[in-house]
Amino acid sequence: MRENLIFKGVPDDYNPEEDTEAILKDFIKSEIQIEEEINFHVVHRLKRKQDKSPRGIVAKFERRKDRNMVLSAAIQKLKNKKQFVVHEQYPIEVIERRRELVPILKDARTKGHTAVLKEDRLYIDNKRYYPRTTRQHPPPSAAMDQNGE
Repeated sequence: MRENLIFKGVPDDYNPEEDTEAILKDFIKSEIQIEEEINFHVVHRLKRKQDKSPRGIVAKFERRKDRNMVLSAAIQKLKNKKQFVVHEQYPIEVIERRRELVPILKDARTKGHTAVLKEDRLYIDNKRYYPRTTRQHPPPSAAMDQNGE
């Protein structure tokens, strides 16, 4: 999944014969404004939603360099276009851990701290945050001992 990105908000006519790769390449050129030729291993739509919103597109890039370039450009070019979202694809376990950490991240930011979520790890003021409810991580005091603090 490291080579995958998920594109949400790309128009969908629900045609089983659509050329999803061509649609995605056109989206990347028109909305993200990347003219370079990008190659994919696989491009497909996600399953249909009940709310009739466009199905997301999963794209597995041939080159990680292209994936990173598209993600970086999408963050810049789409920040004012709320109907489009581009993000990394994570395993379900990581998604669940991120879901637990996002409220903590938002709370830390409202209190003026620098908070960053990298995959399923939360850093607050450049220190790894270990939630008390998660048993997989050492307690905060053990983590600080490992860091030499």
